[in-house]
Amino acid sequence: MPNEGRDEKELKQARNTAYRFLAIRPRSRAEVEKKLREREFPANTVSAVVEQLLRFGYLDDPKFARQWAAARVRTRGFGRRRIELELRQKGIGRDTAHEALAEAFDDSSESEIARREAEKKLRTLARFTPDVRKRRLAGFLERKGFSGEVVREMLRMVPRQETA
Repeated sequence: MPNEGRDEKELKQARNTAYRFLAIRPRSRAEVEKKLREREFPANTVSAVVEQLLRFGYLDDPKFARQWAAARVRTRGFGRRRIELELRQKGIGRDTAHEALAEAFDDSSESEIARREAEKKLRTLARFTPDVRKRRLAGFLERKGFSGEVVREMLRMVPRQETA
């Protein structure tokens, strides 16, 4: 019986750790599990806390993935590849990530987002030659997570030569 009080205290500490972690921003199940393991809580405590968070609706990977994808499109102008990579790194399954991406890119197509980002970037590249602008724009869009096809489409925006 003396062990039971310690287990309850440990469960409460793990739950509080998880609540503080979730208070910063929504998290995936894998992120919460990882955080609790890093704090060296026993596996049975981690499982109990995660199950409770799932039951209460504090952890919901599909909802988290949709929110994350929508926010990354809206606030950072990221493409599908970049967002999918981030979701996978956060422990979101491939199918869940694809569903979230389909929803995130439902309203505005990836090309429209890429065009908006390319236009902003091109304003900062005005002093360079067209070749340099194209190269830098391509790298920028690739890092943002846009496909090669979308990048090539955006490179057509850069004039071939300077106009006098």
